[in-house]
Amino acid sequence: MDAHPLLFSEYMFHGMKLRNRFVQTPIQTRAADADGYATRELLDWHAACAGEAAPGIVIVQQAYAWPAVRLARGLALWDDSFIEPLAGLVNILHEKGSRVFLQLGGTGSRLEGNNIAPSPVAGSWDGKIPREMTKEEMRHYRDCYAEAGARLFRAGFDGFSLQGSGGKFLAQFLSPHSNRRTDEYGGSARNRVRYFLEVMDAIRQKSSASFPMIMRYDASDFMEGGHSPEIAMEQAGLLIEGGVSALLMGGGGQERLKYGVPSWMIPPVPLFDLARSYKRSFPDTPVILGGKAHTPELAEHILQSGAADLVAIIRPLLADHDYLRKMKEGRFSDVRRCVCCLNCQTWNRRPALKERPIICTVNPAAFSEGRPAAPASSPRNIMVAGGGLAGMEAALEAARRGHRVSLHEKNAELGGQWRIAGMPPHHEDYRTLVPSLRRELEAAGVDIRLGEPVTRELAERLRPDDIIVATGALPRSLGREYLLPSSMPVIQGMDVLQGHLPRAERIVVIGGRYIGMEAACLLAEAGKKVSLIEMNDMGQGTISRLRSGLFDALVRLDVRLYPHSALFRVTSDCVEARHGGGLFLLPAGAVVTAIGTVPDRTLLAELEGGPWNIHTAGDCSGIGDAMDAMYSGWLIGTTV
Repeated sequence: MDAHPLLFSEYMFHGMKLRNRFVQTPIQTRAADADGYATRELLDWHAACAGEAAPGIVIVQQAYAWPAVRLARGLALWDDSFIEPLAGLVNILHEKGSRVFLQLGGTGSRLEGNNIAPSPVAGSWDGKIPREMTKEEMRHYRDCYAEAGARLFRAGFDGFSLQGSGGKFLAQFLSPHSNRRTDEYGGSARNRVRYFLEVMDAIRQKSSASFPMIMRYDASDFMEGGHSPEIAMEQAGLLIEGGVSALLMGGGGQERLKYGVPSWMIPPVPLFDLARSYKRSFPDTPVILGGKAHTPELAEHILQSGAADLVAIIRPLLADHDYLRKMKEGRFSDVRRCVCCLNCQTWNRRPALKERPIICTVNPAAFSEGRPAAPASSPRNIMVAGGGLAGMEAALEAARRGHRVSLHEKNAELGGQWRIAGMPPHHEDYRTLVPSLRRELEAAGVDIRLGEPVTRELAERLRPDDIIVATGALPRSLGREYLLPSSMPVIQGMDVLQGHLPRAERIVVIGGRYIGMEAACLLAEAGKKVSLIEMNDMGQGTISRLRSGLFDALVRLDVRLYPHSALFRVTSDCVEARHGGGLFLLPAGAVVTAIGTVPDRTLLAELEGGPWNIHTAGDCSGIGDAMDAMYSGWLIGTTV
């Protein structure tokens, strides 16, 4: 008996028969070229995701209707020359059995230099106040949408999608927070949906009156004065009455983005109850719901419970383009699963990756589907030192290419720092990656040796042709100049993540990035009185969606935050910090440090001058995060 009877059942969607209940939703892939044309990389990735179990509907990422709102390497559709490459993508997906839509979008006032919005309301991302859009400008952009809609119709798409979520261009008209106009486009629910409906109608006038439209729609802004569930429901009725064909559920607006793309901190399918209320209110309108619905059991539950008609997915396909095929074949245990780390949203702070499309922490090969690594021309003996993410990925790719690979890890378990990162509560998704990599390593024939550190003596005995050093990094320690002889206990933040909490009641955490913020939360949850000091902005350089969630937790747990405060000294009973030209004293019984890491290059020095080729991967060659480690390992493994 099929344990998930609805997931791969057919469904009639506006006269179109869908092969299953999955909708591949848009994501900014950065896989267009510099001028906005669809590339071979984009086509190959979509073809791989379709595979032998293509989603019922594929909504291709946003294509921009005028140049000012296009993101780097985003798709463009403001000229007829963009039609042919997109038609090629449509043909590929039609051959795989999917119905194909394209999302037309705009970044709103978030994009640098695009300083217009429905109303002059400052954004939380930069505090700048945009200029109110004139009606003449609105008509111009409506016409741009219409022309772009005509082009996607000519390209052969089965329908189109408009972005009414996430604080983007059209979404800003829907929320009373961002739309405070006093003309016919603001002030009431009917007025706030007016512009959206005008854009939709203009597209249909240029294409087909029956052209279906999937609207990505915020069921709530989750903020006072914004798009409340009641306002959103009223406006949804008006939008459906005006011709919206289906609702793709979103939430959070720009100021609460954490609900739109749920991270490890957000429970799966946070919009479940809201979606079910929409389905009850609008039974004849298809509802599409996702948000970490990444297991077949959860996806099936969405359908069986009546919360939605179709299940939205995208990140699982970044992590494993065979996700649907493996699920359909009952091999979900073979899926390399999304860990909900949100690193796929961070291309703008990764200079080394700016010339390539988006990648995924757990799948660094994403968007390389059309050019797989070549088999090794002459298989060699390769020793990998270090069983963290970089070492595992390097060993795996090298073995798949035909090399004879041994992987050596000094500890009793694989995983390195990632294993520790997965130990705290709510990191269940993180814990899926290492077992998945181990299964793949074993299937590829890698000789895994735990409890065996690589030494020069071992290397001379095994005589490898190549050694890949992936020994990671060590936590940075406080300098002696900060510690008086009678200083209180000092422990590392990584130890706190592993559950080793100091006994003291008052604790000062030094360092306000991921490890520091999460350690402070764990300590506060254990009943400690915690202060957190950071020399820069709190959470500087972290992902905005994660940062917001961690800030919420820190405030809820009453952790005292001291940004722009530098450590001066640790004494026997307090931490002295510098701020604004003066000192303040924080009474404490222990200090937790989370001040970064330093590459561990000890083995590199030991191996110098040997008869082997040496390569480095991961933190020992340059400090980064999990995505950097996996990508580094993949690059070495596919080229060594």
